[in-house]
Amino acid sequence: MTDLTTGDSDSSRRPLMPRWMPFLLVLGLVGMAARRGFRPIGDPDTWWHLRLGDDIWRTWNLTNPAPWTRFATQHWVTTQWLPEVVASRFEHLFGLPGVVWLVCAGFVSITAVLYLVCRREADVLAAAIATGIGLLGMSATMTPRPQLVSFILLLIVTSAWLRTAKDLRPRWWLIPVSWLWACSHGMWFSGIVVGAVVAIGLILDRRTRGRMTLKMLAIPVSSLLVAAMTPVGPQLLLSPFEVGGITQYITEWAPPSIHNLSPAATALMIAVVAITWARQRQSAWTNIGLLLVATGWALLSARTVTLGAAMTAPLMAAAMQSLLRQRAPRISRLELAALAGGVVACLAVVTLLLPDSVGTPANVPNGLNTALDRLPAHTVIFNDSVLGGWLLWRHPTLEPIIDGRAEAFPKSQFEGYIKTSQVSAGWQGFLETTNSTYALVAQGSPLATALDQRLHWRSLGKDDGYVLLAAPSEGHQ
Repeated sequence: MTDLTTGDSDSSRRPLMPRWMPFLLVLGLVGMAARRGFRPIGDPDTWWHLRLGDDIWRTWNLTNPAPWTRFATQHWVTTQWLPEVVASRFEHLFGLPGVVWLVCAGFVSITAVLYLVCRREADVLAAAIATGIGLLGMSATMTPRPQLVSFILLLIVTSAWLRTAKDLRPRWWLIPVSWLWACSHGMWFSGIVVGAVVAIGLILDRRTRGRMTLKMLAIPVSSLLVAAMTPVGPQLLLSPFEVGGITQYITEWAPPSIHNLSPAATALMIAVVAITWARQRQSAWTNIGLLLVATGWALLSARTVTLGAAMTAPLMAAAMQSLLRQRAPRISRLELAALAGGVVACLAVVTLLLPDSVGTPANVPNGLNTALDRLPAHTVIFNDSVLGGWLLWRHPTLEPIIDGRAEAFPKSQFEGYIKTSQVSAGWQGFLETTNSTYALVAQGSPLATALDQRLHWRSLGKDDGYVLLAAPSEGHQ
């Protein structure tokens, strides 16, 4: 019988089950990834991504997107237009179950690619362990958003540059990959950073000279140039800096906490790599540079921990393999076929089991749709921030005061929203300034209580922990 990883026909050399067991763990991780995605859409930002995808499909306006609400006064760049269009087409053709299937495909693909990236650096066991811990490190931001594309491409790009660091072969195909990435998500520049770090590391390690050095540096430089030649244009180059002034209002840009699973798992991987290298007196600047960049991502914010985990996982697999003092066996065709079969099987099961239940949005007050549908067009509604995207998608004629497009709103809008939500001094002035005559907020929240007891707003209905309130000046619905 052929061995799964080495292709060795002499099965007596190693027991069959011990060689299969780590790979069975990988297949189990693939199945768990599919199961995690197999649920109703409940991420608050998925909804406005779907609406934007619809708008782009109809107009192909990538440089001046519609504001949708009078409060989105800031210019913003459509950095994620390609997956948004794809997701909106799936929703148009198959409804929300189609979007759920797409999410499952994204989760499964990340798991499979992560394993292959780790497997290129280590044997099955070490690769399986690194994959499992790596997925824990990436888990916090594994959500139904275009950022899934960034995670897949960062794994691919990091693996490619690790191979280049070994064989000194410039991989020119990374340039068109960068163009595709720049059409897919705002983290496109992270792949360019990886390339620049490896290229500079090779120079510091004195492994490249002259024309070879220029070739290595040409790849990240060319990748940056092609990012400016996407349909969005050169303004894409400035997009990573546009969110800087409002990060304090966005939870996922807050500093990570080691008490949370994702940062803790990523810190564990970084520690394993650093300790292993220290014991072996590792001094290659290419590897050190990559680990430093990964650590920087892990420390920057809760949102970027996933980038650090994705970059560290293959380094951890290689570090574990180095303890065995032997090279990792190549990936056999049988192993690839088994992994591909597991991916196809999981997605086939998802396709067969997609129930009607995943066609209903989760974590939103669906029971209030009728009341919201009755409101006149362009009605301003003071909404809980997590409902903004859903309102834009499900009730496109209404104008929520805030939603997940952080770059589209001025800082004053966030300040006014927070002040009013907390019923702080001057909160009524913000309501009047925005002309908010309806509110959709959490039941029992300070604002819901104040609107009811102090301003005598009346309830039009309650559902899923939210209440729809109307100002006394509004007629009965």
